[in-house]
Amino acid sequence: MKELKVGVVGCGNIFNLAHKGALKAAEGVRVVACMDIDKERAKTGAGEFSAKALTSLDEFLDLDVDVVEVLTPTYTHAELVIQVLKAGKHVIVEKPIALTVEEAKEMIRTAEREGLHLLVGHVRRFDRRWMVMKEVMKKRNILPMHIRKSEVQNLPFPEDYWYWDESRSGGVALDLGVHVTDFLRWFFESEPLSVYAVGKTIKDEAKANDTFDHFVMMIEFEGGKTGIAEVSWAYPYPSRYGVFYHHVDIIGKNGRIRYTPLDTPVVGVAKANFEMPRFSPLLSTFPDAFERELKHFFSVIRGEEEPIIMAEDALIALKIAEKAKESARKGEVVRI
Repeated sequence: MKELKVGVVGCGNIFNLAHKGALKAAEGVRVVACMDIDKERAKTGAGEFSAKALTSLDEFLDLDVDVVEVLTPTYTHAELVIQVLKAGKHVIVEKPIALTVEEAKEMIRTAEREGLHLLVGHVRRFDRRWMVMKEVMKKRNILPMHIRKSEVQNLPFPEDYWYWDESRSGGVALDLGVHVTDFLRWFFESEPLSVYAVGKTIKDEAKANDTFDHFVMMIEFEGGKTGIAEVSWAYPYPSRYGVFYHHVDIIGKNGRIRYTPLDTPVVGVAKANFEMPRFSPLLSTFPDAFERELKHFFSVIRGEEEPIIMAEDALIALKIAEKAKESARKGEVVRI
């Protein structure tokens, strides 16, 4: 197995919660450098791998690195990814691929020109729950015609955090929404035609930033299929509960599949506060999904496997969410 030298840009939340452990579990890779604009974060991240700690992107790009993980806020993705690709290095970037469709297209064009891989971390495709559900759907010949998929949580960050700033995160419709728009297209194996969306502004943090924190999309797909995507940062659970709910309801020609964690009895814990069990530090998925994702991406870069998700798939997921935001502003159906 060819050893891949990996560099990390961005040593914040998603690095610490997900990618750090997944990189440690990966075979045939060596993290050689961690770069962050915050010197202490870079040092702490690099210390996990006995790697170099850098705060300068130019110095980072001069290193002998095969693949770079871009784990920074959404509004920085396009500029960073394009610079890394032009420096001759493969890229794994967190979702959403970019803040806008135009940025994403330029990233994809750059990767094609440079002859390099651009792989986007749509981790739901590597979550065992959804992989098994899709297999069951195929084996039982469910033939899905309508899917409702909800991903809802209480966003615990203060109002000045970048997530609440739509010009930097894209808002809940884009940041969380691309998970669900990609999920629907993946399960339907069909292309989107139009979308009608409605947004709500509920929490004080959302009101302070003039953005939606609860968003519903009704999407028409080819073949008469329809999907409802509901995403929320406004669910009324204190963040200490650590609750991130997925609800899936699939109605097909030959059957139905339903999943929600509320179907399973949950035991609460009474301490100073009443707490719900937190089965995963990531809330929305499990660490093994990120391990599976990175293992696959590194195999793709080595030429051992074909990618199961392309940058173009991430672009379409983003386009649906972008059109949904347009629909919510206009109050009308928008063609995709």
